[in-house]
Amino acid sequence: MRLQITKLILALTVAGLISACGNKTEEAPDKMVRAGIQRMMKEDNQFNFTSTIKLELGNQIGESTAHKSSEVIVQQANGAEQGSAASVISEELAASVASEEFLSSDEYKMKKLAEELSAYEKHQMESVNRVVRLISKSVSIPVTGAVDFKKGLVEVIPEFRYENKNALISYKFPLYLDFNNLSMYVDASAFTNISDVINGENNPQWVIGDRYVQLALPQDRVQHLPVADLLKSLPKAIDDGYTAIESSAFSKVDVDEFGKSLEAKFQVRINSTYAMSMKYDVAMLQSVSQALKQAAAKADSDSKYQPQDYAVLQNIVDGLVSVYSGDVETANTPFGYYMAQMKNKSIPIIYNFYFDSKGRVIGMRSQTALPLDEMKELKGPINIDYKIQYEYTGSPKFTMQPTPQNSVNIGFRLGLY
Repeated sequence: MRLQITKLILALTVAGLISACGNKTEEAPDKMVRAGIQRMMKEDNQFNFTSTIKLELGNQIGESTAHKSSEVIVQQANGAEQGSAASVISEELAASVASEEFLSSDEYKMKKLAEELSAYEKHQMESVNRVVRLISKSVSIPVTGAVDFKKGLVEVIPEFRYENKNALISYKFPLYLDFNNLSMYVDASAFTNISDVINGENNPQWVIGDRYVQLALPQDRVQHLPVADLLKSLPKAIDDGYTAIESSAFSKVDVDEFGKSLEAKFQVRINSTYAMSMKYDVAMLQSVSQALKQAAAKADSDSKYQPQDYAVLQNIVDGLVSVYSGDVETANTPFGYYMAQMKNKSIPIIYNFYFDSKGRVIGMRSQTALPLDEMKELKGPINIDYKIQYEYTGSPKFTMQPTPQNSVNIGFRLGLY
């Protein structure tokens, strides 16, 4: 009897342990995402990835909106300048000229002009939409690459791909980032092969050949920049960014078809907007700025980096905070103006995170629409669908292997330093 009770207690204990282990990933959705990202940054931080970007034209807008965008207004000639070719007749004038037999010669010509402009607008709108549909059906952007956070190396290989009946066009632009010396290498052979032929005789100094194009800061500047400290602050900064998003935006959902193709066990969705995304960016950048400030306060005369070295990076980060905050002061720049416009955008952005049984993020998907307020001729938004899959490995495969011998630093040739 005692033996049976002991077995029962043991069985219940084991069952409890198994249940506890099984519930390890069964936590709050926001915590699942944060834990998964932290694991990617700190532990499983050597991996390859494959992804795709697809664009497509969304649903047609309502008839009333379409009518409004094609309506014509004519400005009366009472000393004011006549409007542009896109201006059209107001409703009051249109009603007064409904019957052609009562129209004066000038009014009749104006009515015909308005009809021609309306027909031209309609033709242009249809042409633009046909082009967008062609792009959405035939153009894709596959992206592959490798990440090695431990060594400070990242490779990204975007490919512009057009595929249709009897047609296949592909351009690849491999990029290699080395954070140790703040260098970017580009395999620009898709273009340099042509430019080399053109420059071969007249400008031989611009012949690239089979070498990578390098753009790097001078090493005398790099050695005074605490980039390593900045990189160390990223895991916490990214976590602070996700913490800034309300937990109610996170939810567990059934694994979709893309997740099933990854053999995902769990899926978490974030219902975000452009404004919420900017809130994440600001929180992340502010966290980096604070980390640099704290590191500068600890620096002394014997430290590798001095407070003024940290101040250089902190000023750059603080400038980005102002831009992503949509401050009025930064709106005078093109990017600052764009971010200021995005500050109040409620356009939805849906993020999906896919997890394996260990709680690792094995894939992500984001879906949103381009804010095209000025593109009234489109019959709907341009939707963006981005999917990415991670392949964790202790030795990620890099396509590019840049060295001083197989690279040319164009910074010197451009006179940047």
